[in-house]
Amino acid sequence: MKTLVMLSNHHVHLTEEDAKILFGEKGITFNRYLAGDSGPWASNEFVEVRGPKGSLSKFRVLGPTRGYTQCEVLKADCFKLGIDPPVRNSGQLEGAAELTLAGPCGSVTRNCGIIAWRHIHVDKATLAGLGLEYYNSRVSVKTGGVRACVLENVTLVPGAPGLLMHIDTEEGNAAGCKNGDMLEIVF
Repeated sequence: MKTLVMLSNHHVHLTEEDAKILFGEKGITFNRYLAGDSGPWASNEFVEVRGPKGSLSKFRVLGPTRGYTQCEVLKADCFKLGIDPPVRNSGQLEGAAELTLAGPCGSVTRNCGIIAWRHIHVDKATLAGLGLEYYNSRVSVKTGGVRACVLENVTLVPGAPGLLMHIDTEEGNAAGCKNGDMLEIVF
């Protein structure tokens, strides 16, 4: 079975409250959908991310707002920021690195920094078609091309019908992947 892959750069998810602190009453505003014509979207807003050692600018904020504030960093970002965040699924912020997020209207300091776990969004029917009963099961995914490799420990998470894999840009670049590639799920 194959899955579509989308690469994910560093970015931020905000609560409604934090969005208003950072950007004022307007909060975050829609720019474009990340895939198709619905679902998660890129906002027009960016934040500066500050760690104990340094800062990085131009982290895009993704919408819609969530019930938690989360900053998904790349491993290379960690050296500049001076943090050692855990690898976690979205929303699992236990042990997350403390970061300060700064916008034009204010800043917030939260334990929100994680490296995102590679994952595949899958619906219940497709999950069953894979012979699996539970979300958070793990599979391996084989990439193609001259830099082909097997990405292990890919978590299956709830999603829309079909299969959509998210890996960060560092993993994708190392494996020679680009947005829209079809990768093979292997067990």
